[in-house]
This record gives sequence, C-alpha cells and structure tokens, in this order.
Amino acid sequence: MEREYSRVDILSNSTYLLLRLGFQARQRGYRYLREAVLVSCLEPQMLESVTKFLYPEIAHRFDTTDKNIERAIRNSIDTAWARGNKEAMEIVFGNNYCSETDRPTNTEVIEALVKYVLIH
Repeated sequence: MEREYSRVDILSNSTYLLLRLGFQARQRGYRYLREAVLVSCLEPQMLESVTKFLYPEIAHRFDTTDKNIERAIRNSIDTAWARGNKEAMEIVFGNNYCSETDRPTNTEVIEALVKYVLIH
C-alpha cells in the first residue's frame, strides 16, 4: 500500500530540509525549488523531463518563464553548495558531491530532495 502525502507535510518537510542544508529562503530559487519538490512528490512523472514538464509548471504557478526558474534554482544551489551545511549535504546527496566544485545538477538536486522528503 502506497503512503499518501499531504501538501502541508511535503512543504513542511521540504522547508525544514532546505533550510537545514543551507539554502537561503530569501532567494527566488529557494521558493521555486520548494515548489519543484512539492510538484514532484505529488506527480513523480514530472521528473521524467524536468525542462519539458516541471519548469514550465512552476513557471506557470509563479507567472514567470521556465528559463528564469532554471536559472534561479541553479543560483540557489550554487549558494547553498558554497556556504551550506556540508554534513547535511552528505546525508542527503551521499559522498558523490562532497567538494565545493563538484555540485549536482538541478535535476539531481530535485530528485534527491524528493527522495529524502518521501522517505522521512
């Protein structure tokens, strides 16, 4: 039997996780990333093509373009990767991305966050 996730639970868990990892709530990319996790948890097929399905959906919700969504998320990841909580990053992303220069792609970050939120 598959577990049901409420919008509130997903947003609460993803907010806690993003802040713990070191994402800056004041950045637009943080809000877009949180929404990407929510949408992907509720509709996993969105992860099949992030640029074709997920970014346009988020852009529609925030009345912006998919290019702005992608850029803002990338910027937010860059900031968190440079200044974030390394121990928490290692827990969520594993040893694959331990250096400041070798950060995961937007899609890899979204997938890891979705997986972590759904497990916890």
